[in-house]
Amino acid sequence: MTQLSNARASFFELIVLIGLCVPVSAQAASAGQNECAGRSSDIIRLAYPGATNADDAFLFGGATITLPTDDKVDGDPRRVICRIWPAQPQLTLVAVPLMTEQSESENEGDIELLVVDSTNLHVKQRLRLQGLMSDDAIHVESVAFDTARYQLAPGKTAFGLRVTLEGSSRANPFGETTLWLFSVDGDGLKPVLDIFVVSENHGEWDTACAGEFNETTRTLSMSSPAKGMFADIVVAEKNDHFRRHARKGW
Repeated sequence: MTQLSNARASFFELIVLIGLCVPVSAQAASAGQNECAGRSSDIIRLAYPGATNADDAFLFGGATITLPTDDKVDGDPRRVICRIWPAQPQLTLVAVPLMTEQSESENEGDIELLVVDSTNLHVKQRLRLQGLMSDDAIHVESVAFDTARYQLAPGKTAFGLRVTLEGSSRANPFGETTLWLFSVDGDGLKPVLDIFVVSENHGEWDTACAGEFNETTRTLSMSSPAKGMFADIVVAEKNDHFRRHARKGW
């Protein structure tokens, strides 16, 4: 660990054994482009046959499904997003926020993940994540697919979903990004890693100048597996601590 006058940083690696047990670095690859390509309405109609259309949204089972406005991620985490899966381009990944309550102060809802045929848009696998879009003072800031090559074993690759949360307090700022990994398991999706914090930051300051802040980032890579086993996930972690003084600055 190296110690500075106003910053402290540490770096270490650890092995996370999660019952996976192929070499390849797995850097984050979140989509900045929403690849629904104007097909979001067709995807929702096929995935939710009972849904009724209402302007740029669908209503289904007491939940609202809001369509993207174009093919760019517009910063609204409550809109449908799509991502062609680079590891299997014949498949498209779709995240469907199912919102049952929406307001400036509080939201309630789930996310349903769909794996659809990139050609005919028929759903091949799906998994509903309960409560993932529910928030209040700490709100959901963004949702994105992570399609880095998380190779669990030869011929078996996982994809990720990143959810970023942000706090509303200026005096006590807070941010956190969690990662989920999923693999296709027959006709369904199987979580192989859930709610893993890949970045977090928090602090306390006087809202003018002086304060202290901490930031942690974690990077995942896949190790070489033992024969007949899945790959382990290697996590590299970096911690930083910053102190800002009222007069001296950083």
